[in-house]
Formats: sequence, C-alpha cells, structure tokens
Amino acid sequence: MSSCKATQIPFQLSKSFSKSVFDLIDIDIWGPLGVPSIQGHMYFLTIMDDFSRHTWVHLMKNKSETRNLLQHFVIHIKNQFAKSIKTIRTDNGKELCWNDFYDKNGIIHKSSCNETPQQNSIVERKHQHILNVIRCIMFQSNLPNAYWYFAILHSVYLINRFSSPVIQNRSPYELLYKCMPVLADIKVIGCLCFASTLEQNRHKFDPRAHKCIFLGYKQGVKGYIVMDIHSREIYVSRNVVFYETRFCDMKNRNSQPSQPITREEDDFMMYLNDGLEQPEESHFEREEQRQNENNVIHDDLRRSTRIRRPYTYMEDYHHQMMVASCNKNLNSKVHYPFDFVISYNKLSDKQLKYTLSLSSQIEPRNFEEAKGHPEWLKAMESEIKALELNRTW
Repeated sequence: MSSCKATQIPFQLSKSFSKSVFDLIDIDIWGPLGVPSIQGHMYFLTIMDDFSRHTWVHLMKNKSETRNLLQHFVIHIKNQFAKSIKTIRTDNGKELCWNDFYDKNGIIHKSSCNETPQQNSIVERKHQHILNVIRCIMFQSNLPNAYWYFAILHSVYLINRFSSPVIQNRSPYELLYKCMPVLADIKVIGCLCFASTLEQNRHKFDPRAHKCIFLGYKQGVKGYIVMDIHSREIYVSRNVVFYETRFCDMKNRNSQPSQPITREEDDFMMYLNDGLEQPEESHFEREEQRQNENNVIHDDLRRSTRIRRPYTYMEDYHHQMMVASCNKNLNSKVHYPFDFVISYNKLSDKQLKYTLSLSSQIEPRNFEEAKGHPEWLKAMESEIKALELNRTW
C-alpha cells in the first residue's frame, strides 16, 4: 500500500481592501513577554483598523482581560466616531472566539484555521513593526527592560502619526480623524528633562524642578509622563524642558546623563531653583515694594547672592550696545552699558561704524512698533501663512 505525502498549500496575499474605517478590524494578542512590566503586564492586545491602519494597544496582565477590553473598544467606537464595527478578523484563540457578543452587536467574525497565523498576516506584520520600534527605543533610551510598557505605547503613538507607503504615504491618524496630526509636541522618549515641581507642599527653599526621564504621554491629559531620576517616582507634568540628546542609563541606580551637562543646562537648573513659579505676592508685599522704590531704598538682604553667569550662546553677541566713543549721553537709562566692559579702541573708524551697525536693530516691543517696519510685516505674514497651511491655530 503506497503512502500519501501531504503538502502545504501556499498562502495567497489578501486582495480585499476596506472601503471605510471600521469596516474591518484585525485583532491579535502578543505574549507572554519574558519580562513583566513595572505594572505587572505580560501581554498586549493589538487592535488595527484595516482601512486606516490606525492601531490601538491595550496592556494586559492576563489573557482573561481580552473580552472586557474588546467590549469597551466597540462601545468607544460607537460613542466617539458614530460608527459600528462590521467585521472582526482574529486568529483561532479562545479569548477572541466570542460568538454571543458578535451576534448581539451584528458583527461578522472571521477567524483563521488552527496553526495558520499566516491567515491573520496583517496584524502579525503590525506586531513586528511595533516590536522593531520598541527595540530601537529601548536601545537608545537605556531604559530597563521592565519599562517596555512605556516604549510600546510611545511606539504606537509614533506609528499612528507618521506616513506609510501602504496607505499612499498618508498617516493612520490623518485617515481616521480626517486632519493632519500635530507633531510639534513629539519628544524623544527616555531623554533627559527638567520637570517643574508641584506647588503643593513645596517650601520656599525647595527646588523648583527635578531632573527626570521622559516616558511618554498620558491619554486625555495635556502633560508629559516623567520619572524622577533619583526617587524613581513617575508622575505627569505640564512644565517640562527637554534635552533630547541626553540619555541616562537607568539600569544603573547611580546613573548620570550619557553626556556631561552643559553650562546652559546648569544655568537653567539654577534659574529654576532661584524662583521659577514663585507664589504670587500679597497686597502687603506689593505695597511695601512700591514704597521702597518710591523712596529709593534698596534692601541688599533681599537680593540673591548667587553669581550670575551669562549664557555661552550670548558670548558672540553684543545686544543693543552703547559705546562711549559714539554715544556721549551719560544720562542714558541703561545702568550698565556694554562700553564699561568692552573696548573698541583698536578698531578703525570704518570698522567701528560697521561693527555698531550690526547691532543697531532694536526688536519692537509691541505690534504698533512692529507694523512700521516692512521686514517685521513680512515675517508676520509668513508666520500666518504657515499656521494656516498646518492648521495649527
């Protein structure tokens, strides 16, 4: 009796395309991951719209959370987009084979055969895309492996906002929301940043900012997720200054930025600690200050004793200078003119006039002054056109 040899039939690329958002949704579960997140997550649920390729990721500690997340997603689409999901395509996992729910909501469920993940290839490729971005983020940011929770959310945030050749070089965000995404707030995850401390329970001599690591964005909140380098506390802050070329190795408890802090960054921290977001003065303090100014009385004890250093980027500029050799008006309102510390004695008359002409332009203080200069009107028109073009009013 001759034996029969079975061969696997090759998989054909899908030629069906959705005509509108939420006509077809692809869903899959990834995990368990080798390292649980700091919140204990071991899996993530990936939901992707076939038309726009917009992707949603939900972190899970157990696969049993899948059905609850799926139910909330269907409700979310109805409330936020006034759309009903027509078809859901999944693998043959038992968590996603929920026929009672699909029938109740009029959803067609398409599942792949056993041991054939190729039939769910679109979302499988999306998983590979997400994981590749996560690896890049983790390598660059030097975050511990347990912080993959933030890396995956940030990777999906980026993927949804960048164009793709699969959808005619448009972004998933654009196709879903029918408007261009705002990219101005995108920062490099894992970079060094300084986050302003909260005024609550903050004393007068407490620092006004902490050195932190940027971890991403919190949905529904206009702020940034940051982690204090020293205390490892994670919180959301709106007032954050970023240094996107600086990274810390958080795997090392006593880590410092990969590059030394520049003088500008050090000055910024000193500025923050010297009075950023000071509490508003009371009526009595303002009245006392006004009386002191009228009486020309200066209390030296109120002045900061910190040595002031000019920023390095200002070393090449002489802003609105006044040279004694060309301006004999000693009654000027400028208390400390540049001619006290800068000498132009060795310059010829022509060189002196040319040097002074470079700094003769004074920036307008308001619109009334600016509209009298053609170059400022041209700059304003250019800025308005840019805002209209990017729809960033």
